[in-house]
Amino acid sequence: MSALSVILTPFAKLILLFYSITGSYGVSLLLFALVIRLILFPVFLKGRKSMLSMSGLAEKQQELAKKYARNREKYSQELAKLYEEEGVKPSGGCLWSFLPMPFLMVLYLVVRQPLTYLLGMSQDQFNAVSSLLYGSVRDYSNGQLQMAQDVFLRHDEIVSAIPELSNMPLIDFTFLGVNLSQTPHFLFWQQENVGQAFGLWLIPVISAALGVVSMIITNHINANVLHTRKSTMDQSAKMTMIIMPLFSLWICFTLPAALGVYWIGNSLFAMLSEFANIPFLRSFLKKQAEDRERRKKEAQERAAQERKAQAEAKKKAAEERRRIQMERKLNKSIATASREGLRTYARGRMYDPDRYPTFPYQDPNKLAKLEEIERQRQEEEKASAKKSKGKKGAKGESSLPESPSPQEETKETSVSTPDQAPAADPSPAEPAAEEVEETFVEESFLEEAEEDQNEKK
Repeated sequence: MSALSVILTPFAKLILLFYSITGSYGVSLLLFALVIRLILFPVFLKGRKSMLSMSGLAEKQQELAKKYARNREKYSQELAKLYEEEGVKPSGGCLWSFLPMPFLMVLYLVVRQPLTYLLGMSQDQFNAVSSLLYGSVRDYSNGQLQMAQDVFLRHDEIVSAIPELSNMPLIDFTFLGVNLSQTPHFLFWQQENVGQAFGLWLIPVISAALGVVSMIITNHINANVLHTRKSTMDQSAKMTMIIMPLFSLWICFTLPAALGVYWIGNSLFAMLSEFANIPFLRSFLKKQAEDRERRKKEAQERAAQERKAQAEAKKKAAEERRRIQMERKLNKSIATASREGLRTYARGRMYDPDRYPTFPYQDPNKLAKLEEIERQRQEEEKASAKKSKGKKGAKGESSLPESPSPQEETKETSVSTPDQAPAADPSPAEPAAEEVEETFVEESFLEEAEEDQNEKK
């Protein structure tokens, strides 16, 4: 058994199964088309979703076309980028229309050689049957279509003449009075049997008409049920609406009528699948709208984050510029302060003349003595104030202020603030301090004697 037979035999067995159930060759072909359609239903649904996705990008595509009208290369790049961002494959919406083609080719090989794949005849048995029916051996590959219905009509004669064909299936290749093993002719009125020729002629015409109706129903569902733009869908399906019916017409006029019946069934089930796709497509459009809104919000958030990042970057850049300017000013002042002649940074690059301020030197011993003298002077002033107050209370008379004694003048002259203290050596200042102390002692004795006299009076 050849590799081709391995591929074709399962399909032939499926048609024989349907024929054993229905007893009609045409109905078997229609059921075969239904099975193929059911198998490919997920793929067709994916193609329809791709078409809807393409329709949703029509406005953006038109904007790109206007924007890059003079630059086709840039337009192609931006369009490819748009498809990639939206997750859309441009070819996904058209390829689904051509998916039945491989199955059509397989069915063609089965229909073209029905005696081999449906009745199970070998080439030797075919030659024997051909000699029995026509008295000559016909071509094994191309003569089976002409012999198929004759084998059905003369089945008993063939089995009796060739006993090894007793298990051969009995298949009637007619459907509604039309021999499906024959090929339709466009000029049907020139054939001998005009009625049967007209029936064969109707098969391609019906197939092409159903293809057009199927496209119209698809566009109607897209515009009125799914609420997509009708003009957009017409533009995307325009070429398919033209090509597919013409292709179907050509196929059915050049191949056996059995393939035309299969094509008619394919168009019918395509229309039914469009109605079955409605809930799935509605759900897809809803999800697509939600994804579009989500992408829009994400884009807005990204734009806001980018603006925030740019603002922060500008702020940091401004702070960095201010820091650099301050450093430059500081370096300039440091360079000026640390300059020694021609050497700019002789005192060091980080030299700061105000960091450690300097003060003139003062002897701490001298400062302590001066503080002590000031304290004694304040005590004397307090004592003098008490004494004068006591005299006024006792006599009731006002007394003139006493002139300071020579010792007090000497003491006041010697007392001075730390800022006015002379920067003399500590050794000559010591005798003066001793004299001040002696004067202070004598004045204290005098003040005590005066206080005693006042108390006596």
